[in-house]
Amino acid sequence: MKHFLLFIALLLALPLSAQQSEDEKYLAGAVPVNEAGFVEFKKTYTVRNKSKGEIYHSLKEYTQREIVEGENHLEQARITEADSANGVIAASMEEYLYFKRKAWTMDRVRFYYQLVFEVTDSTYTVTMRNLHYLYDDVPSPQDYRAENWITDEEALNKAGTKLNRVAGKFRRFTIDRKDEIFLGAARAAGAVRKVVRYVEEEE
Repeated sequence: MKHFLLFIALLLALPLSAQQSEDEKYLAGAVPVNEAGFVEFKKTYTVRNKSKGEIYHSLKEYTQREIVEGENHLEQARITEADSANGVIAASMEEYLYFKRKAWTMDRVRFYYQLVFEVTDSTYTVTMRNLHYLYDDVPSPQDYRAENWITDEEALNKAGTKLNRVAGKFRRFTIDRKDEIFLGAARAAGAVRKVVRYVEEEE
């Protein structure tokens, strides 16, 4: 009987443990703030055996095709700077960020941010900054700055162990979108490669 009760307790604890593990990537430190106090995601990638021009061309194509003209893009999305000599690509983005999208219900915001690539031989740095959100599917549209909404102080509980309900939702989906963009750019430039796994079936 004791073994049975222990088994049941372990089963009940599994969903909670899975949720806590899933949330770890969104907890303390997941949303960096720069010295000026603004939210800023930034990462440098190495692209072996590729010139500045090759990397620049790949990233510009990716930015135009997948970001500026992406599935959820809106009218203000555009490339604002394309300087091949200095290796700079900048895009000013407006797109829908969907929290929920089903046939009978939808929850979304207009998501604004600036995306900047700085390219040199065999490397590039990507930055996402100037993030803010506009809820316009409501009678009184509201604009939210990332600094007042998705930082550790605003989106986590006091212990830093759990996402707050509303601000935490914004934080989670923003991080996921950032990860999607950064990984897509890295693949386009050749910094990371998509791994395809083949599994042999026994006859």
